Amino acid sequence: MNWMWLNRCTFFCLISITCILSITGCKKLVHVDEPGDSLTMSTVFSNDSLAQAAVAGLYVKIMSSPKLFLNGGMSLYPALSADELQRANLPNFEDQFFNNSISPTNTLLNTNLWKAAYTYIYQCNICMEGLQKSTGVSAALKKQLLGEVQFVRALCYHYLVNLFGDVPLALGTNADVNAMLSRAPVDQVYQQIVADLTNASEELPDYYNLHTRPTKYAAQALLARVYLYTRQWGKAAEIASIVINSSRFWLEPELNNVFTAGSNEIIFQWVPVGDRMNSAEGFIFVPVNQKLNYWLSKDLLDVFESGDLRRLKWVNPVTIGTTTYYYPYKYKVITSPPPIHEYNVVLRLAEQYLIRAEAYAQLNRVDSAVNDLNAIRSRAELPVFSTTISADECLVRIEQERRIELFAEWGHRWFDLKRTNRANAVLNSKGSSWSTDDQLYPIPASELLLAPNLGQNPGYE
Repeated sequence: MNWMWLNRCTFFCLISITCILSITGCKKLVHVDEPGDSLTMSTVFSNDSLAQAAVAGLYVKIMSSPKLFLNGGMSLYPALSADELQRANLPNFEDQFFNNSISPTNTLLNTNLWKAAYTYIYQCNICMEGLQKSTGVSAALKKQLLGEVQFVRALCYHYLVNLFGDVPLALGTNADVNAMLSRAPVDQVYQQIVADLTNASEELPDYYNLHTRPTKYAAQALLARVYLYTRQWGKAAEIASIVINSSRFWLEPELNNVFTAGSNEIIFQWVPVGDRMNSAEGFIFVPVNQKLNYWLSKDLLDVFESGDLRRLKWVNPVTIGTTTYYYPYKYKVITSPPPIHEYNVVLRLAEQYLIRAEAYAQLNRVDSAVNDLNAIRSRAELPVFSTTISADECLVRIEQERRIELFAEWGHRWFDLKRTNRANAVLNSKGSSWSTDDQLYPIPASELLLAPNLGQNPGYE
């Protein structure tokens, strides 16, 4: 493939889709400034090269700036809301996440989360409609690209529904339809997520080089998580088993290699934009010139067991003045000369073991659950658990293992506390003015001005 040509095409298609978005998108939900002119969807999806570039443009958009929704934002803001991170003198908008006192007028809430998510969703919808109507894109490529954008749309809605609860379910580009959308119930959003991921898993290939585009197994890995979140234990275990048993991935024995670009554990990862930028998480968490914005909470540090290699290799100290802080060190690099060697890991195999372990424990298959748990613990050189423990004790240990293995990754701890009804018990002691209503973020005030029918979440009226 001629990547120079593809890059030029990507720029052309990104501009074109932005133009289409401004005309067909729902300004009641996402305001996009209108450019001077537009190009038709039929032009953007007239051949294989332009269609590839259009979808590549979606990925460029997602990776355009650190701390945005799918580019570090989901590893930062929910971790502040949970009990994982402490912070320096943050700007007020970030401090609100830490204190669980988010204002509906919070700029980051609107720009980095809500608006970014719906911009990506509309771009997915544009790509889907353009591909479905296209007569110039080859059948095999059309199938693959449709699977990719369905996966991305499902990923966006998965995080939206877990951040905000009921959300508008925009599935097309018709401005009149989108303008009338109200918030769809959580169950309805999840039904669409499952449909998108099921379709994607049937349309996508098994493998893509370095796992930098969605594949069948990426769709199934996210689907296993969705089934876990919706308490469909049998399906969660079944789909996670497909991924685990695929022989495409395995747990990296060396923890320092887990988040490198060539890791055998990675199911899906975003490629950073730019010649020197590595992962967004490295940019966010690794200090520069002893300037540290975020560090791990004492509560989190205290739950690491003695001898846990994750404490040694994924946590790093820095001493500023007379105080030593410990920050997330899964990603080691901010920038580096090409080639970039750390990408943004979205899905990895360890989570699938933990999904299956929890599903098995809920099904009272404790021996199988413990075996999966021990696969993760053995890599960290920790003692294995006995299969004679009770299902309830197994679930407690799974929560602990998820907290350690997945810390500062993609909001896992925040979502785990909420879906297991543990948020009140844990976050009441955090020190902020916690309220049960804080489990959902507020709908941005600017969106309510455009669409009052959306309604506000409880506690933010």
